[in-house]
Amino acid sequence: MRVACVVITHLRAKVEMRRHPHLAERPVVIVDRSHGRPAVADHFPAATGVAAGMTLEQALSLHAGAVAIDADEPAYRKAFQQAVTVLQSVSDRVEAGELGEAYVQLDGLQEMYRGEARLVCALVDALPAYLRPRMGVADAKFPAFVAALNSAPGGAAQVPPAAAAFLAPHSVDLLPLSDEDRLRLHRFGLHTMGHVAAMHPDAFTAQFGAEGRRAWELCHGVDDDPVVPLPCEESVTEHTALPFASTSVELLLTAVDTLLKRAYSRPQMQGRYAGRAELACILERAAPWERPVNFKQAVGSWERASLLVRRQLETGLPEAPVEEMTLALAGITGEAGVQSGLFHDVKRDRRERLMEAERQIQTRSSGVQGLYRVVDVAPWHPAPEMRAVQVPIDPAGRDGMKPLAEPVSVAVREGPGREPEAVRLGRQWHPLGGVEDRWSFDLWWMPQPVRRTYYRVSREDGGQLILFRDQHDACWYQQSA
Repeated sequence: MRVACVVITHLRAKVEMRRHPHLAERPVVIVDRSHGRPAVADHFPAATGVAAGMTLEQALSLHAGAVAIDADEPAYRKAFQQAVTVLQSVSDRVEAGELGEAYVQLDGLQEMYRGEARLVCALVDALPAYLRPRMGVADAKFPAFVAALNSAPGGAAQVPPAAAAFLAPHSVDLLPLSDEDRLRLHRFGLHTMGHVAAMHPDAFTAQFGAEGRRAWELCHGVDDDPVVPLPCEESVTEHTALPFASTSVELLLTAVDTLLKRAYSRPQMQGRYAGRAELACILERAAPWERPVNFKQAVGSWERASLLVRRQLETGLPEAPVEEMTLALAGITGEAGVQSGLFHDVKRDRRERLMEAERQIQTRSSGVQGLYRVVDVAPWHPAPEMRAVQVPIDPAGRDGMKPLAEPVSVAVREGPGREPEAVRLGRQWHPLGGVEDRWSFDLWWMPQPVRRTYYRVSREDGGQLILFRDQHDACWYQQSA
């Protein structure tokens, strides 16, 4: 049996660093307070010398300025489950072990991927890059686990045929024994698996019982435990990054519709129905937000799914600005939940005509998308580029939402009062006739404050420009209409 073991070391820390990227270079300890005295569950790389199981006081004695974050075990289990689901997209025989540990049976898949090396690469590449998984490949689960722990982050290691020789130099602390038994091994001078393998099995069993016998066999590379596959649930996942972090309800609902259109346009969803939708958002300087939406009856169109998701979102939206959104359709079946309507759908006909026009444009322009619709997402916003976004008509297209009226950096000559006197357009400088209007705003409360002073200026040729000076970077920009 060929087995790949996937190990995600410091999973808790990696999840928290994704949540709090501004803390990634600082000494941070993740604290478990569920068992009375606070103990360290994990730590960021900068917290050198800290180890899981330490008390919080011990960790702070090593790093007095360390930041303490309370452990969020449901979030860590969710991240691990998502990783396991991704592995199931490569193989249907995946077993989840402890948090951050999974096993994949490789037998029969090598031919599909044209070799074991490519299969292993497919498993590593399928997982999110921020997890930096380690992988080991062997003829049994335990040697594969040891190999994974000793591989490079994002890499893989293969156990040679002589598994016992490979395991010999590794510590007995990796054996599945109780802390008390590991301590006894060290007291007997048995520090490595090679030391244990050299013992007589009967004498070792007499000292450590049935668990000791199994540990002795593992040190010889003998592990008969099979891979017990998890049930595999089919799902369709889509992801998008918002053009800018926002709490705008219209922008979030537009993102939901965009992802639903993409998901239902997938070939595997044609003529099929979803039992639920799962939303997950990456927020700006806040914990990720999740919301499952269960459909009472399976839904086979994005329009119907959009109505149901919107109703659920009315009860609560993310409170912090959203940066990224992921939507997954799950509970997929081939049965209809509601019979399709028999009446003529004018809106659907109009969409189909637009799609036909989009396909013709893409055919003539080598696949470049040509048709977009404009959605007002925050018409009240003082920054024009955050008031509306353009969304591609074609749901199968990979283009995401894009802001309109994006500012462009320009060179400006300032007068004595720091007002614009000339602007360079292209390679030439153009004198400005005068300032016709001036206004400013200061969004100081935002995580990334926006401070601008705008000028509507006239040109000598009679035209007008809207320029603004960004008070944060002291640069000038031209704002399109």
